[in-house]
Amino acid sequence: MNYQGSPDQRMSSGLFGKTMSTLAIALLFLANSTFAQSPEIRKAFRLIDIEQPSKGMAALEQAAKAPENLYYLGLGYIQTGDLEKAMTTFEKGASANDKDPLNIAGKGHVKLLQKKSAEGKALLVQAADMNRKKSAEQLKAVGRGYMADTKFLLDAISTLEKAKGINNGDAEIHQLLGDSYLLQNRGGESVSSYERAAAAEKKWAKPLYSIAKVYQRSRNNDIVLENLNRAISVDPEYAPAYKELGETFYKKKEAGLAVKAIERYLSISENPGQAKFQYAFFLFMAKDYQKANEIFKEVLNDKNASPTALKFYAFSLIEQDKDQEAREILEQFFQKAKPEDLKASDYASYGKLLLKLSEDSLANETFAKGILLDSADIDVLELQAETYLKRRKYQEAAQSYKGLIAVRETPKLQDLFNMGQAYYYNAQYIEADSAFTELAVRQPKTIYGPLMAAKSRAQYDSTGEKGVAIPMYESFVALALENPEKNKKELIAAYDYLGQYALHKKDNVLEAKGFFQKILQLDPKNERALEFM
Repeated sequence: MNYQGSPDQRMSSGLFGKTMSTLAIALLFLANSTFAQSPEIRKAFRLIDIEQPSKGMAALEQAAKAPENLYYLGLGYIQTGDLEKAMTTFEKGASANDKDPLNIAGKGHVKLLQKKSAEGKALLVQAADMNRKKSAEQLKAVGRGYMADTKFLLDAISTLEKAKGINNGDAEIHQLLGDSYLLQNRGGESVSSYERAAAAEKKWAKPLYSIAKVYQRSRNNDIVLENLNRAISVDPEYAPAYKELGETFYKKKEAGLAVKAIERYLSISENPGQAKFQYAFFLFMAKDYQKANEIFKEVLNDKNASPTALKFYAFSLIEQDKDQEAREILEQFFQKAKPEDLKASDYASYGKLLLKLSEDSLANETFAKGILLDSADIDVLELQAETYLKRRKYQEAAQSYKGLIAVRETPKLQDLFNMGQAYYYNAQYIEADSAFTELAVRQPKTIYGPLMAAKSRAQYDSTGEKGVAIPMYESFVALALENPEKNKKELIAAYDYLGQYALHKKDNVLEAKGFFQKILQLDPKNERALEFM
């Protein structure tokens, strides 16, 4: 964003430039009318601004019984998206008074919106050339028309500057200039123009709202909130400001305030559209799941409802432990969502729900779909591996943990242990030994690495010829003796292995006797030790 100095710098040099004093500007504003339109016209456009278009258009239609107001009715049709009616209205106005440039400008405005650039430009040039003595309202209509096509933004700014020269106290001219600058990404100049508009018409919320929208681009939420609050302070029914307040509070994770703001917006706007879904989502964020579900149901009655609404409705149901209902909603979500819109996290959420419903096998299938979308998603990989291990699908669990460990920047010790377990129970003892040995290196003060590494080695060196389990059993014993009673069972197994090895492979009866005596110290009734003795 091309800001021309900070807001403080702009304030220190004067809102309207260095050459004019604040007093002189104030006097100029007093000398000129703020809007050229009648109070009835201004009230009608305010209704459109606060998202009550049916009331606004009804007021404009009533005002247009006077032919001089047909331009404003046509402009209302443009703002409410009915270009055909707008053109018909401008043509009617031009027929009623062929010397009035406003309706010619309106026709050019429509043509540009219809992508008929040459015709639109010609009509706007014609409107600008009419009347030897130009009026600010005439040039404002032409400038507004040029803004319909970004190719003509320079023409728009030039024309609006001329209008400003005629009536510097017209707030709407400054607003349109601000909009034009913003379309050129000239944020600093747009804010200055909006500030001029706000100063010219102190009860007009739109300039303050527009300032907030500029700062929204730079994610300066504090200044956004400041100007949105200024907007609703001058017009407590300015609906767009409440909607943006809700969004801003959401970004700041202030769920309660987001809910209040969007509720106020919904109480004003005639056509809230996606705001209903936002309301449901804000309620979900505020943990008001019961009310959120009511709104989600209402939103989902619309055939054009976003699949995302289904997803968060399901999440809200899960929070209320309505798991079976949530499952049905999530299944609808997967059916309706576009493949490119699905995320690995969606499958993670669905899989976790299936686990709650004891559908472990189906959960693994679901996690697999998530991994296909993102093979580096830690959450899905972790869930997949844990579920395979729980289901005793040891080969799949081992491979899943191997993939998970490869993705993590630093392997978790629990991952190593679980992978080793999976390999061990799948009779892949060499791989199990590798995992448990690494665990022993990474966690040298705990017994599980050396104990399980020793057990794994005892399996693949089942005759004990190589004695590969001996070092790990010795490491385990050294650690386990810190709490022999707690580790009694594992110590007895270790002493038994060491004693058998000493007896049968080393022919050292005395050494073997020492190990079996240690067993009897732990368990005086141990049959194998008593038999040896």
